[in-house]
Amino acid sequence: MQRLRPLFFVLVVLTVMSVAAASETVVHVFQIRYASVDKVSAAIQVLLSEQGSLTVQPRQGRITVQDSPEIVDQVADLIAEIDAAPGAYRIQMELLEGTSKRLETAEETKVDHSLKEMFKFPHFYTLGTATFEGNLGTPSSAHLGSEYRVSFLAEATGYSQSSPWGSPDPGARIHLRWLTLEKVRVAQGSGGKPSELLRTSVFIAPDQTAFIGAGSSEDSTEGLVLIIRAGEVGGN
Repeated sequence: MQRLRPLFFVLVVLTVMSVAAASETVVHVFQIRYASVDKVSAAIQVLLSEQGSLTVQPRQGRITVQDSPEIVDQVADLIAEIDAAPGAYRIQMELLEGTSKRLETAEETKVDHSLKEMFKFPHFYTLGTATFEGNLGTPSSAHLGSEYRVSFLAEATGYSQSSPWGSPDPGARIHLRWLTLEKVRVAQGSGGKPSELLRTSVFIAPDQTAFIGAGSSEDSTEGLVLIIRAGEVGGN
């Protein structure tokens, strides 16, 4: 019996050391710069072990993670992927006037047959054009000619984990949020305020063209057509 005691003692010590090693945790504070803190914290939750925890400070944009060194390394890689610098975008816009009358004071704009099929105007004239280049997440605004102004907020769209199974991945589309077209030259007596003609949101992919029509009615003989062309989305 005495010969077994040292062996029993060694086994007990080894078991205690292995439990202590398994419970080792580290604490790391992550500074979120570009992404939503709520979005990042929700993605981290899936990676945490039973002994892991996180603390969120939304106002400071910080997330504190406590878990095993391996899990914390995985969290760091995930945050680096999600919290990337916003990409650059390039948007071209052209505003056309569609009318049933030929204007002698302006040169008629040649348009594709498909556009004439969508908007039943025999004649089109360019009112203004603008090219937008910037980083996603930054509001933009510009005049289209002397009488109109367009504004929007360009954001990236990603595939949400909450989307139904089988839904297509939207890819690198650009979300033009709060796309607004205003007429800035208004009649006297209106207080000089711009007149809002259109407010909508548009999802558009690189190298894609979108057409938006605005008129007083479906059978109107005059109206506006906003043409939006998107370029490639890339990192800084």
